[in-house]
Amino acid sequence: MLALRIQLLTGRYVATAYNDRRRAEWPPHPARVFSALVATHCEAEPPDPAERAALAWLESQPPPEIVATDAAPRDVVDVFVPVNDAAVLDDLAPRLNAVDDAEAALAGLASGDKQIKRATTALDKARAALAAAIARAVAPVDGKVPADRARLALSLLPDRRVRQARTFPSVTPEEPVVTLVWRAAEPAGALRDALDRLAGRVVRVGHSSSLVSVRVLPADADVGRARWVPDPDGVDVLRVVAPGQLDRLDEAYARHRGVAPRVMPAAFQAYAAPRPAAPALAHSSWGDDWIVLGRDAEDDEDDAGNPRLPAWRAVDVARAVRDALMKYADPQPAPELLTGHGADGAPSERGHLAIVGLPFVGHPHADGLLRGVALVLPRDATADERRLVLRAVGRWEAAAGLGEHVLGEPRPVPVLLGAAGVLRLRRVTGGGLAALEPRTWSAPATLWASVTPLALDRHPGDLWRRDAGGADAVARARELVADACVRLGLPRPAVEVMPYAPVVAGEKIRRFPPFPPVAGRPRRVLTHATLRFDEPVAGPILVGAGRYHGLGLMRPLPGDRS
Repeated sequence: MLALRIQLLTGRYVATAYNDRRRAEWPPHPARVFSALVATHCEAEPPDPAERAALAWLESQPPPEIVATDAAPRDVVDVFVPVNDAAVLDDLAPRLNAVDDAEAALAGLASGDKQIKRATTALDKARAALAAAIARAVAPVDGKVPADRARLALSLLPDRRVRQARTFPSVTPEEPVVTLVWRAAEPAGALRDALDRLAGRVVRVGHSSSLVSVRVLPADADVGRARWVPDPDGVDVLRVVAPGQLDRLDEAYARHRGVAPRVMPAAFQAYAAPRPAAPALAHSSWGDDWIVLGRDAEDDEDDAGNPRLPAWRAVDVARAVRDALMKYADPQPAPELLTGHGADGAPSERGHLAIVGLPFVGHPHADGLLRGVALVLPRDATADERRLVLRAVGRWEAAAGLGEHVLGEPRPVPVLLGAAGVLRLRRVTGGGLAALEPRTWSAPATLWASVTPLALDRHPGDLWRRDAGGADAVARARELVADACVRLGLPRPAVEVMPYAPVVAGEKIRRFPPFPPVAGRPRRVLTHATLRFDEPVAGPILVGAGRYHGLGLMRPLPGDRS
């Protein structure tokens, strides 16, 4: 870390805002502080090469944070001072104001604004006009002095001198200390020492009456909390240093020689108060970077049709999609990520691919029919594992060859469902139906409701008995669901179980076939549920023994999203 602390010795800061001559600048702009360092460096005879190297390093750093208190502006009073050459002042003042106006117009434009090029051209023209006026003002007069110049010369005598109104806006901060902080900067020992030597010789920042003491703080110093930080959405525009600033200051000095009117070179940066850190959201172990296959709408009106399937067919669709992915996987045999089993046939000990039917539910006009499926990877899946799934989908698409193919669009793929026919799905590559958007199923919320029933990990008893035994079974089911949420990395929720879906157009439990649909395997108890968390949690949430096959799909309820 590099921190440059500026002590305002008079308790106030005198400097004019770049876009308003009657307003004081606050906080001190980083470019102004840098210019003070450069001026101090150049005053030495000869200038120290180590200091210049340190300044070149400093100009390459990103804009600093600024630690300072708020400041109260002092009343601005016009002060009338004698001028030395009214003609020169009359000629230069409008051009100097034109430069200020052009700079202010450019500073007020956002990054990417179409007007930036025009504003930059206007600023270049204003600067060129100012430079030409300065050259005319200091050029020697050849021959006889005109009468108006003679009268002007008499006006410069003390008893005839005109006076020009000037202002010296200033602010008084609550604490007369400002610290510029580059938190990621790590200057080498020699650079830090050179900057500290240079900073120690700076006597003013801003107006000559704005006296300061400047020091480089130790790398481990407690600098406090920033009041202004670089922020592209900020409303405070400050002048900052950009690479090449040192050379631009040299060029500017070569023109004005420290006496003629000049404009400080600078880049512009939006600043704002630090944003409060967003509270860390708990999230499940499932990722939300889905691969989505939507129902191919182009076949809806065909004679063959594209079957419209209810949510209770989600497990059948998931099994058929998994079979296709395993068939087209590369390499073969299909890896554990797709099969859910190791090479020895034992169940995988880590999460694997879940295939989840996505029904249209939760809307007043919802029909509960499947709109597609999502291929949901564990949150800790690697980029190579995601590519493996995409390769399998791509090989499936290439082998299908259904219908006409438009270059750049995925081909539809067939999902073989036996007597139910062939469901045609197409990979979704952009925005579409809400049911196919991962955020619909992943947005942070405190209350979540099941869309497809959960398959409990153990048998809790008869949940729907109307006696004490049923109440005990319900209590055990609640614990089983809460335990399953904890295993997903979620906080423990309050659970309610029920035989009906707690979302609009959701299917009742009795419509779903037994799970698992494999002969000789023990059947799981199915139940719908709601999960209520103390704080918002992010999805997706797939809970229970059927989570890899589309059971236990939860949806955040809109009224409880964060």
